[in-house]
Amino acid sequence: MHIPHPERMARWGWGLLIWGAPWSHAAMSVGTGVVTACSLWAWCRKPTRPAADSPALWLAALLAWQGFSLLWTDHVEWGVKLLSIQLAAVLLAWSWTMVPLGRDQVRQWVFGSAATALTILLGWGAWQQLQGEALEGRDWTPWMSHIRLAMFAALGVVWGSRGVPRAWVWAFLGLWGTFTAVTGSFTSALLWPLSLLWLMAQEASPQTRRTLTGAAVAVGIAGLGVAAWWLQPIPVDKASLPTHTALGHPYTHHPERTVSEGGHRIHLFLCETEWADAWAQVSDVALDAPNSKGFSVRQRLPRYMTSMGLPKDAEHILQLRPQDVLAIEQGATHVHPASGLALRMREFKREWEVWRDGGSASGHAVFQRFAHWRAGIWAWSQAWVFGHGVGDTPEAMATAYDSLESTLSPQHRHRAHMQHLTWGISGGLVAVVLWLGFGWTWWRRIGTISSEALWGGVVVGLCCLFEDTLETQAGVVVAMLALFGLASPVSRL
Repeated sequence: MHIPHPERMARWGWGLLIWGAPWSHAAMSVGTGVVTACSLWAWCRKPTRPAADSPALWLAALLAWQGFSLLWTDHVEWGVKLLSIQLAAVLLAWSWTMVPLGRDQVRQWVFGSAATALTILLGWGAWQQLQGEALEGRDWTPWMSHIRLAMFAALGVVWGSRGVPRAWVWAFLGLWGTFTAVTGSFTSALLWPLSLLWLMAQEASPQTRRTLTGAAVAVGIAGLGVAAWWLQPIPVDKASLPTHTALGHPYTHHPERTVSEGGHRIHLFLCETEWADAWAQVSDVALDAPNSKGFSVRQRLPRYMTSMGLPKDAEHILQLRPQDVLAIEQGATHVHPASGLALRMREFKREWEVWRDGGSASGHAVFQRFAHWRAGIWAWSQAWVFGHGVGDTPEAMATAYDSLESTLSPQHRHRAHMQHLTWGISGGLVAVVLWLGFGWTWWRRIGTISSEALWGGVVVGLCCLFEDTLETQAGVVVAMLALFGLASPVSRL
């Protein structure tokens, strides 16, 4: 009876992992099981001792320390569940080197899988919208989070650029750019231009690379300048602010508050005493009745009218067009609807202004992270050497939020949202040192193989700044693919 080589069988497992990652947790689980079994088979046929500075060994040591921390973990069940997810990282890191798929095959499959996923998701989303379904950013990625898919796309376009027609690369960038525009993903908006820059740099001469680097720095500085100008408060001439409405009621002005809508400040020209009677004349919907999204007209009216550049008084409420009234009833906040990246940029400016005015960052994805990181640093400081234990990170974070009297609402008091920091909270300084050791040995052994291999580390390192990447199955699979997909066989590690 002929028994196939483990390398041949492993191809099926790698196929399930790479082609199934954007869609199916089951495919990732089965794929991980298949390649792990093939790796064990290959090792039994030819046992190989990993080098002392093997990155896979450092990663295994990190996970072993996390497992050891169960000894001082109160919530052991949660810790075991998390470790079972992270164990796949070690298994995949080892498997990539024991039964490698082959670099050319990896490049082709990752490119093809990412392109297929982007095409199907955009087609599915377009069909949903044609059916009258209003899709928000996260709705475009029902199977894999937009962050994971952005990581996957970043690997696909850089790795797959070798060996495919240039037109395909541009088509891929077009698909990914469209995906970024409709989802409004900041992660995708960051990785898309970085991927393009990396593509240009790896094909350029050393002199051209230096020119590209200088140009990128110049564009980055200019972009920061534009962003700083764009985020400046809307100017106000306090001396010219009227004191009373046309009906003789006093206006309320708060020029110290900078929150704006459509280029106008919200907390100016307010006269709430006139709203109820005026609104009742243009709408049958009660001013304080919540709509299907849980928002009332009173909450939306001032923002919508501000976007029109109108004072918020009876005179101007009565001037609203029927389509404006209907939009407000349905929860609109701006006279000019936006979606995708345009809407996300608009929301980001509002988040910045609310945060600048001392408001809560609850529900504001970017500025919430500052609160998450602040609480995470505090939590780590309470057990900085050994950590709180792999299962007690949520409780440590909850205590940190209470101790710091965080303004975040309970439903937005999440974990640290930074993998580098989360290692410190759960495993202390020991875990952080092991994580840094892993990064250092990975760079020496794999990151220097090629610019493509290094790109995988850059993608993972960036995403670990904003997410707990290695705490979900999809995150583990994509991260290990990025780090080890183009690695050398284990004999070189």
